[in-house]
Amino acid sequence: MIGLDAADFEYIRASIAVLPTLSGALARGVWRRLLSPADLLPGCVWPTFYTGSAPGEHGIYHHLQWDARAMRLRRVTPAWLACEPFWCDFERRGLRVTVVDVPMSFPSRLDVGIEVANWGSHDQLGPLAIQPGALRAEFEGRFGVAHAMGAEIPVNKTRRELRSILKRLVNGAAQKAELIRWLCLRTEWDFLLAVFGETHRGGHILWPEEIDGLLPEGALRDVYAAVDKAVGQVLAALPRDTLVILFSLHGMGANTSQEHFVAPVVDRVNAHFIDGPHVSDRGDRRGMVRRLREGIPARLQNAIARNVPVSIRDRVVDRQISGGHNWARTPGFDILADLNGYLRLNIRGRELEGMLEPGSPMHERYVDWMRTCFESLRSGDSGDRLVRDVIFTSRALPGSRCDRLPDAVVTWTGAPPAVRVVSDRVGAISARLRTGRGGNHRPDGFAIVLEPGAEISGEAPPFNVIDFVAMIRGRMLKPAP
Repeated sequence: MIGLDAADFEYIRASIAVLPTLSGALARGVWRRLLSPADLLPGCVWPTFYTGSAPGEHGIYHHLQWDARAMRLRRVTPAWLACEPFWCDFERRGLRVTVVDVPMSFPSRLDVGIEVANWGSHDQLGPLAIQPGALRAEFEGRFGVAHAMGAEIPVNKTRRELRSILKRLVNGAAQKAELIRWLCLRTEWDFLLAVFGETHRGGHILWPEEIDGLLPEGALRDVYAAVDKAVGQVLAALPRDTLVILFSLHGMGANTSQEHFVAPVVDRVNAHFIDGPHVSDRGDRRGMVRRLREGIPARLQNAIARNVPVSIRDRVVDRQISGGHNWARTPGFDILADLNGYLRLNIRGRELEGMLEPGSPMHERYVDWMRTCFESLRSGDSGDRLVRDVIFTSRALPGSRCDRLPDAVVTWTGAPPAVRVVSDRVGAISARLRTGRGGNHRPDGFAIVLEPGAEISGEAPPFNVIDFVAMIRGRMLKPAP
């Protein structure tokens, strides 16, 4: 299995002339669309894939999530949200397993197989982890501790920074191919799973409609072409009788997020709910951290972030989200998101400093008010609606860990990012998208299955991600002839 993280199928088809490996795979394989919960929680797709369970069951949707008992964001760890990937069961059943860079995964739980985590993936939950530990010195001697892609700093980029990112993504694809080929040839395996993260990072930062004048035409196409070449090199190293699956769990398109308005809108929602509609603004509730993030030039933020430990970057993000709240007067708040808006209710008995009694009239009034306020948002330029829906995860994504997810997800209509919104409930608000992302997620992915010796090709009916995993398990665990 070769994952092309967040590679967009429509973009692939539009660029197929420069993607000979994927072109050949589509010509001789069976492909189908993959449906996922990425329309609500884009970050949940890899945990949904590797656990074969729904987000409400595994509870993972972001690398930093809300800890209700500590009233802060914290990095997801196996001690907090433990879950087991399906390839551990493969190993227990006697299959030889090799896994490389599955995003949003924990250090390996394999006993004898090989697994590399958090090296060249876009989304990472922790530092580089290698199983078995004895392989680490040889790995670092050949490939180094750091992959060329590096970390994403969510700020606007200069022309020079964008060109550097493009170069690092192209080089990173070649690095990843070299690693996979090395593992293919030095180990015996029955199941190999490796993921290229360059398509994900490139899609966010180099999406074509949003980089006018800053990059050469076709910058993202160059990244896809580099990954296509790398995949071709990997396929050439496989035994001829290998069943191959090329896949992406979700896609990418132009960034249509209005997430930059969520925090100030929630401030207005809370102020009007607590103090009445005469209050127009509560001011800057996030204090110094927010002012620094908005006042320091993006170029300087980028340089600082790349030279401080991950723990410091996490703390800054946490303070931007959780700092400045008077929890006794905060019935709801925003939490870290990327595409949609994520809202959390300050529930008594669940949050350490909760104020809303669950099921009370105040709780119900606040939920109705919050939904009404977000649904009232319109573009200050066009007057078009910006919010498609406010969806509550307890109903849409139920499960034993649903309380770890956002309580509500604000989805957008697909309009370009606005700079000013107007509302008959909370007034006018100005804000700018400052993430440096020209591209953002689309929910549909794809899978191309290449059966050895098969003569059937074309499109098959769509799968959801959980059924996709069930199909993989069925192929790997079927009785021996």
